[in-house]
Amino acid sequence: MRTTKVVKEKDVLKDHGRILKGLEDRVKGIVVDVLSGIERNLSNELHGIALEVMKAVMEFEILEVAGPKGQHVPDRRFTRGGHNPGSVVIDGVKVPCGVPRIVEVETTKAHSLVSYRLFHKAGEAVGKAYRALINGLSTRTFSEGVSSFVEGYGLSAATISRHMIAATAKKVEELFTRSLAEIDLAVLMIDGIAVGDHTVVIALGIDRQGVKHILGLRQGATENTEVVKGLLEELVERGIATERPLLVVIDGGKALRRAVSDVFGVHTPVQRCTVHKKRNVLGYLPEHERAWVSRRMSQAYDLADADKADAMLRALADQLQRNHPDAARSLLEGLEETLTVQRMTLPLELRRSLRNTNIIESTNNAVRHRSRNVKRWRGGMHVERWVAASLLETEKKFRRIKGCKHMQLLIAAVDAFRKQNTRVA
Repeated sequence: MRTTKVVKEKDVLKDHGRILKGLEDRVKGIVVDVLSGIERNLSNELHGIALEVMKAVMEFEILEVAGPKGQHVPDRRFTRGGHNPGSVVIDGVKVPCGVPRIVEVETTKAHSLVSYRLFHKAGEAVGKAYRALINGLSTRTFSEGVSSFVEGYGLSAATISRHMIAATAKKVEELFTRSLAEIDLAVLMIDGIAVGDHTVVIALGIDRQGVKHILGLRQGATENTEVVKGLLEELVERGIATERPLLVVIDGGKALRRAVSDVFGVHTPVQRCTVHKKRNVLGYLPEHERAWVSRRMSQAYDLADADKADAMLRALADQLQRNHPDAARSLLEGLEETLTVQRMTLPLELRRSLRNTNIIESTNNAVRHRSRNVKRWRGGMHVERWVAASLLETEKKFRRIKGCKHMQLLIAAVDAFRKQNTRVA
C-alpha cells in the first residue's frame, strides 16, 4: 500500500500533550474495570483506543497545516473550524467520529484531511493494523504497535513523525509502569487465573477509602512462589510500602503464603479465602454430605466472635474425622488465618468483603468470559495480552467495596494485629 506523508518528521510537536490527552484518558479509563466482573464488550473498548490514536494523527496533521492552536501565526493560510460528523473504519467496523475541520482563510473552503480519507477506508490491511495496535498495547511494544497501525491505513509512521509515535507510546506505557506510591493501600488481594497452560497472578489493591486498584500481574507456568514473589517485589519497587499496616487476602495457596512472608514480613496479617477453604473441604466429601457441612462452615464464618467460630469449626473437623479424614485435615489446615478479619472484630459488611477473594475472582471471571472463544494460546505473550486487555477494561467501572465506611476500623485493627504479633515474637 502506498504511504502518504502527513507531518514532517523534522517538526518538533510542542502541542503533543493536548493532542494526546484524549488517548491518555481513554486508556486510563480502560486500565480501570477487570476485577469487578463488568460484562461489557471488550472490542468496543479496544476500538476506542484505536479511535483515539486516529484522532491524535488527525490533530497532528492539522497542526502541520494550520499551526499551533491558540497561537498567532503570521500570514496564516488555514484556520480551525470545529468538527464535522464522520466515521472511520476500525477492524472492519464503521465507527462514528468527529472530524476536525480546517478552512482556507481566503476562500473559506474546507481543507480535506489526508489522514481522515485513509481512516475512512476499509480493507484487510486495516484489520491487520488494528491487531498490530492491540498487540503492541498489551505486550508493551507500544511504538511498534502504533507505527504498524497508522502504516496499515497507508500513512507512513516515519513521515507522520517519530515524535508523535514516541509521545503516543509513552502515554500508554506510563499506565503500565505508573508509580503506586500515591495509593494509600490498606488491603492487598492476590489470586491466580489459569489461561490455557499458563497461570497469571493478579494483584488488586484497596485503599483506605475502599477504592479498588489494579496493581499488577505476572504470568508464569504455575502459581509458584517465585512468580508471586517477583510480582510482589515489583509492586514494592513501584512504591507499595512494606512497613505500613496492610491486610493481605489470598486464596490459601502455599506458594502465595510464602511469597507474602518473604516480601512483607511474617507479622503481616493474612486472611485466607473462606470460599476457597469451603470449596477444598467439600471436594473431599460425597455429594450427599456437602450441604450440611457447607451450611455449618458458613454459620461459623458469620459469627462475630472469632473464638466461637474457631470452636465450631474444630468441632466440625472432629465430626468429619471419623468418616472423612481428608476433609477434616483440609478444614484444619490454615484454619487460624481464615478467621483473621473476625479476630479484628470488624463490622459484618466489611468482613464479608475481606474474608474472601471474591472481588478479584469476579475479575478473573471477566477474563475467562472474554477469552472463552480462544482455542489456541500462542505462548505466554499471547496469554498476557488477553489478560492485560481484560484488566484494562474492568478497572474503569470499579466501585468502592461494601463496608468501605468502616475502613478506618480496619487500619487500626491491622496496626494492632502487627504490633501484638511482633511483641509475641
